Amino acid sequence: MPTVCDPSELVLPRHPTRGFLLRVDLARPKRVPTLAQELALDRATAARSTCPKCSRRYFYCLPLRTVGCCDPCARGYEPTPGTYVLTTSPFTHRLAA
Repeated sequence: MPTVCDPSELVLPRHPTRGFLLRVDLARPKRVPTLAQELALDRATAARSTCPKCSRRYFYCLPLRTVGCCDPCARGYEPTPGTYVLTTSPFTHRLAA
């Protein structure tokens, strides 16, 4: 007869498609990033989600390596206003890749 136990108490061996089930009450709090780290993450996210042609910042990452711009610029249509954020200052891309 199989043993019945709480799923949070299961420990699975290391496997590429399976992970560990951890107990929430034993988890430690996440380290809080510094203001400089948050600024760096915000700049990196802005660089990945801002079109270099029209300077619109979208709510998702753009295919800048493959297409090089947002979908409306690549296909030649006007985007709907709910898909991007209106920014007052232009953003300069500073990605290394």
